[in-house]
Amino acid sequence: MSIATVPGAEPVVTISTPSRQGWWRRFRRRPPAVIGLAGVVVVVVVAVFAPLLAPQSPVASQFGHVLVGPGVAGHILGTDQLGRDELSRLIYGSQSTLEVGVLATLLAMVLAVPIGIASGYYRGAVDMVAMRVADVVLAFPFLLIAVGLAAIFKPSLQNVIIALGLAQLPGSIRIARAEAMALREQDFVQAAIVTGVRDRVILFRHLFPNMLSPLLVQASVSIPAAILGSALLSFLGLGVQPPTPSWGNMLATAQTYLYNDPWIAILPGIAIFLTTLAFNLLGDGLRDLFDPSMR
Repeated sequence: MSIATVPGAEPVVTISTPSRQGWWRRFRRRPPAVIGLAGVVVVVVVAVFAPLLAPQSPVASQFGHVLVGPGVAGHILGTDQLGRDELSRLIYGSQSTLEVGVLATLLAMVLAVPIGIASGYYRGAVDMVAMRVADVVLAFPFLLIAVGLAAIFKPSLQNVIIALGLAQLPGSIRIARAEAMALREQDFVQAAIVTGVRDRVILFRHLFPNMLSPLLVQASVSIPAAILGSALLSFLGLGVQPPTPSWGNMLATAQTYLYNDPWIAILPGIAIFLTTLAFNLLGDGLRDLFDPSMR
């Protein structure tokens, strides 16, 4: 850590950080984290290149091939009750699932970080009001809040993102607040305060950059929670609406045919499981990577 002063300018505090090569070297020593990263990359690639990877249209019905098994009539993973290709729907379903998970978490972070930083840095009335509201919301389970908010809005992809983002907000505020409180007591922040650096500069040039590591970890474990929440909302009819494919509404329509044609429920279930597992493994790896005691 060093404090650079320039005549006529505000002091700037800089903190030395390990090189990118050092981060990657330590990350590679954690096989579960590498597996998680590989899984996330695969899901992202599938979602981005879905039009190129999908063998057929995800919404086109072939009533002559209804509920055919995997490998039958040119359908690698079979078809659903309307004759739609399961593989194509799984590939396109990754788009809406990943979009909800990432954007809902991003929404929560964008709203939570400023509130958490202000609460942890200023304390007082700001902290008291923010924490009491967060405590009240945290008294209810995350999924219950998401279902309640989604029920208020009209079911759509955008409203699912808003509902899940707001449901994640209290937990994200607490993470940002805790980091801001810890960083406020660090010598470099105290030095900036003593030397007369304005609060705005301290908050966004000294506190926020040093909070990115825990916030990144929090985001990596919040995304799978949002994915599960999206699947639940779609299963209940409050999420992404047909004919747009999503893994949640694929599960919802498959429950009627579970005993006779179980593959149409097993396949989206496996996709949700593997995707959330990959994000959780990545999150655990990032947490260990940024934890000084684990180096």
